[in-house]
Amino acid sequence: MNLSSVAQPTGVGACNKDIKVKSQADIDTINACTKFDADVVVDGVKGIGTLGMDSVQTITGQLIVQNMYDLQVVSLGSLTSAGSLKIINNTNVYKVDAPQLSSVDDFQIIVNPNLKELNYRNMSRVSNFQIIGTHIGALGRFAATQPANIEVLSNTELRVLDFSSVKKTGGYINIANNGRSANITFSSLTDVGGNASFADAAALDIGKLSSVSDDFSLYTNSFRNLSVPALRTAEKSITLSGNGFEAISFPLLAEIGSSLNIVNNTNFRSITAKTFPKLETIPGSMVLQGSFDNITFPALKTVEGQVSLSGKGKLSCKEAEAELKAADNIDCSLVSTGSSSGSGDESVGEIDDGESGASRAATAAAIGGAIALAAACL
Repeated sequence: MNLSSVAQPTGVGACNKDIKVKSQADIDTINACTKFDADVVVDGVKGIGTLGMDSVQTITGQLIVQNMYDLQVVSLGSLTSAGSLKIINNTNVYKVDAPQLSSVDDFQIIVNPNLKELNYRNMSRVSNFQIIGTHIGALGRFAATQPANIEVLSNTELRVLDFSSVKKTGGYINIANNGRSANITFSSLTDVGGNASFADAAALDIGKLSSVSDDFSLYTNSFRNLSVPALRTAEKSITLSGNGFEAISFPLLAEIGSSLNIVNNTNFRSITAKTFPKLETIPGSMVLQGSFDNITFPALKTVEGQVSLSGKGKLSCKEAEAELKAADNIDCSLVSTGSSSGSGDESVGEIDDGESGASRAATAAAIGGAIALAAACL
């Protein structure tokens, strides 16, 4: 069954009444309107393979297409703007075509597991932008500068996420579990009004990010160097967990609103003087878990919560506690494998080739052998 555009004469009043689509006549009513000032809901109608609303240009209310298990194609050929566009839980939809769409308050493409083609022209104005649980391989052009929320999750073929136009968000950013080698770009982003979470990326550009109003989190990313050169304010916690980082740099960060958690980043072994050089205050807890060789926080004055240290590396509890005099409550279960370098002034996360300093040479001589560390930084 094909519910497609068949323009028919209709009264003006038909263009401003909510419609719950049940038949071709309902689609004809919508397609007879250039502007539709109400809601359109297509929910659970059986036997529809193609849903065509190709005449209407503006829907000021919501357009909701959900639970359409026979539906394969949604065609919105002339639609330029909508209050909401929600395509949700349609098992067999493989194409959503809205080639003129550029403005929508609430854009939700959620749980359409066979969706491979999502076409929109140029998303220049959007408040809430969510694409979750699809099979799409590319996004349309995103040109909005100040959306509220951005959430792109579990799109396993999506490898390029270009949000370089975004300067600020009023709410959250949540990006995770997209395609292998996903490249995430927020090169103009300065402020996030909610939490910011980035996961499962091979590359991430947040070079201008200066403030996050909620939690700031990075999980299971594969890139090796994390640099957040402009971040000054994180109003809640910072969490770095399960990443491939070898180098971490927050050169301007002075204060965290809650806790600092650096957990199970297997290749990250040294918090040096250049990792958090200006961090002074942690009003919450600190959790450091991993294979640490040294820990240095040169400006740290206050840690109000508990510090929890665990893992197996060169760093001993005695050495860690000496470096964390700003904390009154330290729970340490580190297992030391040998002397740490204790230099605290190495390049951020850097691992040197051979014995590059006097302290390393002295340590090597003391244990009767050379320590060879492979350079692994990009």
